[in-house]
Amino acid sequence: MDIILNLLKIDLGITHNLRDDYFTSTIMAAQKEIEDRGITLDFSNVEDQMLLSDYAAWKYRKRQEDVGLPQNLTYRLRNRVVKARSQYAET
Repeated sequence: MDIILNLLKIDLGITHNLRDDYFTSTIMAAQKEIEDRGITLDFSNVEDQMLLSDYAAWKYRKRQEDVGLPQNLTYRLRNRVVKARSQYAET
């Protein structure tokens, strides 16, 4: 989780540790939302780390706005669902 926290802080341009508890909670909420979509995250996978970091960054930036998920995140999430379903069908 430390790697994802560091990625999030780099994305947001934050170097101090004052909001780390809030960012950790944001990451955990983002992880839950992604997993509720049927996606299993593997934190040893760089793509999953970046997906969670990017999703948490979007949640943080848009926390006071009522805007939809950006297309790049929507595509990445859909691709993960399709990939998981195709692997399930192969077994």
